[in-house]
Amino acid sequence: MITGNDIYKALNDVAPFHTQESWDNSGFLVGDPDKEVRRVALALDVTMDTLQQAKEFGADLLVSHHPVIFHPLKDVMAETPVYYAIQNDIGVISAHTCWDVADGGVSDVLASALGLQDIHGIVPNEDGICMLRAGKLPTPALASDFAGVIAEALDTVVRVTEPKKTIRTVAVCGGAGASFLPDLTALGGIDAFVTGDAKHNDYLDAIDDGIVLFAAGHYETENVSIPVLKSILEDAFPELTFTCLDSTPTFYIG
Repeated sequence: MITGNDIYKALNDVAPFHTQESWDNSGFLVGDPDKEVRRVALALDVTMDTLQQAKEFGADLLVSHHPVIFHPLKDVMAETPVYYAIQNDIGVISAHTCWDVADGGVSDVLASALGLQDIHGIVPNEDGICMLRAGKLPTPALASDFAGVIAEALDTVVRVTEPKKTIRTVAVCGGAGASFLPDLTALGGIDAFVTGDAKHNDYLDAIDDGIVLFAAGHYETENVSIPVLKSILEDAFPELTFTCLDSTPTFYIG
């Protein structure tokens, strides 16, 4: 019998939970770790929509990137994800920043998807753990051309500073990584930085610092890693059934 705790241990081997940032809340967050698991769903986010998909799939467990519980809860009301997961006996394990930094995790998958070579970790924290990766393009390219590569690889819309600038060495960080710009400037040798989210002042700072900034979407720069995580778990538990859920954010443009 395979339990939720067995899945947790397998995830811990790939993306050790102790490597998560101090502000994070990765781990086994909802459910009974000792419950038998036969069907596992994976998604970037735990929402009512993904949980309903998980229920339709018959999932015993949902493995997510973003934690279903991030800030302390003051209540657990009906029609909220935590309530729905408990009500439908769906366990939730969230592997957030520990999967970001893991070997073969979000940053590595993103760098590989964009065709970078000689990929390696940069900007280590106090524990020597690197959230970011850097690599080189096979040949120097215009930033505008590389923006097209990103858009196609991630099926996204890309914002870029200085599109006519030629770049070769590229750093990447899935999700909200623009706060690392000062670290990249201090490091030196980085022509461009690909991340998910950026604020107006981040674009201005990047221009001042001489780093081409690409903002390719929080969801798109991280979701690319979910099928990879699914493959890892499938290899570890071939007797179980896995699926990736669609958690694409829907926005209305008026």
